[in-house]
Amino acid sequence: MSPRIVKVVYYKELHDALRDRRTIFATVIVPLLLYPIMLLGLAEVTQFARAKLDREVYTVAIPAGTKGLFDKISQAGTVAKKKEAAATIDDDDDLIGGRSTPKPALPSSLQGLDKAPPLKFVEKTEPDAEKELASGDIRAIVILPPEPRIQINEPLPLEIKFDRAEQRSRDACERLEKMVEDYEKTVMRERLASRMLNPSFLRAFKLIKHDVSPPSKLGGSVLGSFLPLLFIMMLITGAIYPAIDMTAGEKERSTLETLISSPARPIEIISGKFLAVATIALANAALNVGSFGGTFSVLPAAQMSGFQFPWAALPLTLLLLLPLALFFSGLLLAVSSFAANHKEAQVYCLPIYLVPVLGMMVVMMPGIELDGPLLLLPVVNTALMIKELFLSHGTAQQIMFVFLSTCFYAAGTVALAARIFAREEVLFSAQGSLRLFLNRRFFRPSAEPGAGDSLLLIALLFPLNFYFQLTLTRLLLDTTHLDNIDIGSFVALVLLPQSLLLLVPVGAAWYLKLDMKKTFLWRTPRWQAMLGALFLGFGSFLIVQQLVAWQSHFWEFTPADKDPLKTAIQTLSKSGWGIALLIFLIGVTPGICEEHLFRGFLLQGLRTWKKWAALITVGVIFGAYHVPFFNQPVIMLMGIVLAFVAYETRSIWPGVLYHFTHNSLTAVVPAFLGAQESEHVAGEPLAGVPLQWLLPAIALFAVGLWLVRKGRPAVEVI
Repeated sequence: MSPRIVKVVYYKELHDALRDRRTIFATVIVPLLLYPIMLLGLAEVTQFARAKLDREVYTVAIPAGTKGLFDKISQAGTVAKKKEAAATIDDDDDLIGGRSTPKPALPSSLQGLDKAPPLKFVEKTEPDAEKELASGDIRAIVILPPEPRIQINEPLPLEIKFDRAEQRSRDACERLEKMVEDYEKTVMRERLASRMLNPSFLRAFKLIKHDVSPPSKLGGSVLGSFLPLLFIMMLITGAIYPAIDMTAGEKERSTLETLISSPARPIEIISGKFLAVATIALANAALNVGSFGGTFSVLPAAQMSGFQFPWAALPLTLLLLLPLALFFSGLLLAVSSFAANHKEAQVYCLPIYLVPVLGMMVVMMPGIELDGPLLLLPVVNTALMIKELFLSHGTAQQIMFVFLSTCFYAAGTVALAARIFAREEVLFSAQGSLRLFLNRRFFRPSAEPGAGDSLLLIALLFPLNFYFQLTLTRLLLDTTHLDNIDIGSFVALVLLPQSLLLLVPVGAAWYLKLDMKKTFLWRTPRWQAMLGALFLGFGSFLIVQQLVAWQSHFWEFTPADKDPLKTAIQTLSKSGWGIALLIFLIGVTPGICEEHLFRGFLLQGLRTWKKWAALITVGVIFGAYHVPFFNQPVIMLMGIVLAFVAYETRSIWPGVLYHFTHNSLTAVVPAFLGAQESEHVAGEPLAGVPLQWLLPAIALFAVGLWLVRKGRPAVEVI
C-alpha cells in the first residue's frame, strides 16, 4: 500500500466532503447550536413551566363540615414556614455541611409566605368529587372519618385520592402532604411546650452531613448516565453523511468507476476514504464535547447546584472516542457500499443509530459496572468507561482493554470495507450485492489471505473467544469450590478455546478458497531453524520470568486468592500421567492452535506490510488475546519473537516447537512458577531469576536467534 496514494485520496475526499453543506451542517453547525439551544432554551422553558405550575391554584375536594379544619391546617403551615425561614438551623432539619452554603436570609425566605397556600378547598360528597377528579375539574380528594378529631393517643386517618397520570394532580397531592407535615410540626411543638419539653427531646441524634464530592465529580455523576451515548450518537451523525456520499453518492454521480479504474489499489482507495470520514467524525466528536462542556459551564441551574463539567476527564474521553470514530467510519463505509443511491444507503445505515440507543439502556441501568462481558461489548464498553472517567473512577487496565478492543473492531470494519471495494462485482451490483459478497461460489481462489481478511477474522474472533471462555468458565466451574477443580473441567477449559483458535482460521481459509499450505506456512523447515527454536524455548523460559519480576517493581501484581487453573496445574504436576497431560494441554495445544492463527493466517495476511510493522502488529494482537493484563506486555514481546521466527524460517513448525518448549517448561517447573506465585504477597515485587541461571539463558536465547537466521530457506516463499 502506497502512503502517497492514500494521502492523495484522503485529501481529495476530505476536500469534497467539506464542500458539501450537509456535512458542514451536521459536523459544525449542529454541535455549536444544538447544545446552547437544547440546554439553555430547555432550562428557561422548564423554569417558566415550573413557575407557572407553582402559581396555579388547585381545587381540592374535602368532606362537608371540614372547611374550618383545613383553613386552620393551612394557616398553621404558613406559620411553620415563617419560623423555619427565620431560623438559621431548624431543630427538626438535618445540618448539611461540606459546601459552606449558608441558609437564605430572612427577607428572601419570607417572600410570599404571608399568602395562603395555592390550594382551594371545596366541600363535596365523595361520589361527586370522584367524577370531577376524573374530568379534571378538581385535582385531589381528601377523605376523613365522620366527625374527625385530632387526639393525642390516636392519629387521625387522612386519605388522599389523586390521579397519578396528571401532573397537576400529583402536585396537588404533594402540596397537601407538605401542608399536613407543617401542621404536624406545629401541633408537636405545642404539645411539647405544654409539657415544658424542648423539641430536641424527641431526637436521639443531631445528624450532620458533609458532602465531600468535588463539583466536577458531582457534575460527572449527573452527566455520566446519558452524555457518553449522546456523544456517540453525534459522532455517528458526523460520519454518516460523508460515508454515504463517498460510496453511494459516487455511484449515483458515476465517478466511482473512474476511481476504481485508476492505478490506485482498492485498499489504498478505501484507506483514503476511511481516514477522511474518520477525520470528520473526530472533529464532530471534539466539537460536541467542547460545545456541551462550555454550555453546561454557563448553565444557571448547574452553577446554582454547584455542578461542574468534568474537564479533567476530557483528554481520556477524546482518546476513547478516537477508535470508536474509526469503528463507525469503517462500518458506515462498509454498509453504504452495498447501496446503489443515497436513499438506499440511508435506509441501510439507519439501524446503526439503534446501537447507541440500546447501549444507553444498559448504561442507565443501576448497578451496571464495566466488568466481565461488558468489557468487550462494542460501544457499550466505551460509554461505560467514559461514565467511569466522569466519576473519577476506572483503572489503567480497563482503559487499555476498552481502547484495544475497540481498535480491533475498527480494524475489522475497515477490513470489511476494503474487501467490498476489492470485489467490483459486489461493489457495482445493482441487486443481490450481499448474496454475491457472502456466497462462496463467487470467490476467486487465492494463495494467501489479504490484510483485510486477516484483520477482519482477528476482530471477529476476539470477542467470540472472550465470551466463549467466559461461558465455559461459568458452566464448568463451581464458584463455591474453586480450590478443587475437576480435571475434566480443566481439560475442557483449555482444549475447547484453543480448538476455536485453530478451527476458525482453518474454516475461514477454506471458505475464502485459500491455499492451505501457503496460508499456514506448512513447509518443512531446515534443521538449524528447529534447533534454534528449541534453544529459544529453553532460554526464553527464564528470561520471561525475569522480565515479569522487573515489571512487578513498577506495576503492582496482585495474585488471585483462588486460581482454579493454577490449582489444577499443581495437581497434575504431582504425577507422571498428569505431567504428560499437562504438557499436552499447556504445551502442544497452544503451540499448534495459536501459531496457526497468529503466525499463520494473521502473519501471512500482513505479508505485504513492512517487516517490523507486521511483526510488531502480530505480537501486540497476540498479547491482547491473553489475560490477565499484568502478563500482556511480556507476552507481546514473546509474540514478536514468535512472529520473527515464522518470518525468517518461512515455516510455522519452528514457532510451534518454540511455543511448546516455553509453555511446557513454564507449566511443569514449580521452582520458577508455581512456588513463587503461590507465596507471593500482593503489592510486593516478584522474585527474580538467579544470575547464574539468567546469563546462560540469555546466551542460549542469542544462539537460538542466530540459528533461526541461519535456518532461512534459500528461496523466498513469503
